[in-house]
Amino acid sequence: MEVVNKELIFNHFSRKTSPIQRELIANWLREESNEERYYAWLEEWENKQPQYLTKSEEALRRYSMFLVENPHENVANTTGHVSELPLSNRWTRTQWLLAASILLLLGISTFLFRNELLYQTYQTAYGETRSIRLSDGSSVLINANSRLEVPRWGFGRQTREVTLAGEATFSVTHLPDAQRFIVKTANNFNVVVLGTEFSVFARKRGARVALNKGKVQLQYREGLMAKQVIMKPGDLFTLDLHNHLAIKTISQHKKQISWQEKRFVFDETTLQEVAYMLEDNYGLQVSIKNRELAERVLMGSFRADNVDQLLQSISELLDITVVRQENKVQIMDQ
Repeated sequence: MEVVNKELIFNHFSRKTSPIQRELIANWLREESNEERYYAWLEEWENKQPQYLTKSEEALRRYSMFLVENPHENVANTTGHVSELPLSNRWTRTQWLLAASILLLLGISTFLFRNELLYQTYQTAYGETRSIRLSDGSSVLINANSRLEVPRWGFGRQTREVTLAGEATFSVTHLPDAQRFIVKTANNFNVVVLGTEFSVFARKRGARVALNKGKVQLQYREGLMAKQVIMKPGDLFTLDLHNHLAIKTISQHKKQISWQEKRFVFDETTLQEVAYMLEDNYGLQVSIKNRELAERVLMGSFRADNVDQLLQSISELLDITVVRQENKVQIMDQ
């Protein structure tokens, strides 16, 4: 049984592998860690063997010889008709349509899967957290129902830009060339840092950034105006749906990232805000009986290993009834 290594993969890129070897590589690529190694070896192979080295002088010399050996002749005859090329040298309408269809499919495939080729995506499911280490030495802890996109090539050398949808905590490594680390979001704001620890929340109902230590520049748009603000440790910046900024100082930043330890801290948190959190992190559809109940606030801290323990704790804290049926939750007064 042949072992998949760099030599075999390089032979595969050079089209020197057998059908059995290609099947072996396909099975090997089903593991995510092997897929990342495959792309790294692809980059190394392409850097060593560029595919588009042109030999302009040689091509010009051969073309000049061709013109000398094949002088141009007038194809028009004495009657004014143009001599036709043999049928075998002309493409039929069907062949042209087939070629155009293939090019169109290739273009669509490249467009649809370009992100998979250019970016490594780290995705978490409902109720799942994931810790990763980036190639520049930075570490990221991704919260539930979140997605982080990282460039496959050039990260840490050409760029340090990542894209976040959801929630994550970053511990950024400072590089000798002081290259900026940028977290981009779909909420029209970017977090620009140099070596720091911070948390970013970017969901459909708004966004927030909490700074633990270091220095962060928050870039955002409010209406047509581009704005930026410098954060200091202990700051919590919140952006609503219209990117209106609210600033708050938090005495204990760990309260903002307690989800890392499966610990939940409620500090005058309304039940409606808790319902949003249950939807974002666990995919639950929460129904609250009335507005008065939705505006009740929770105070306290506790640990919950799963969503059922969390719902039970909420029920006990507020002395209310919480009923769950699959992914639907009803919250009612006693």
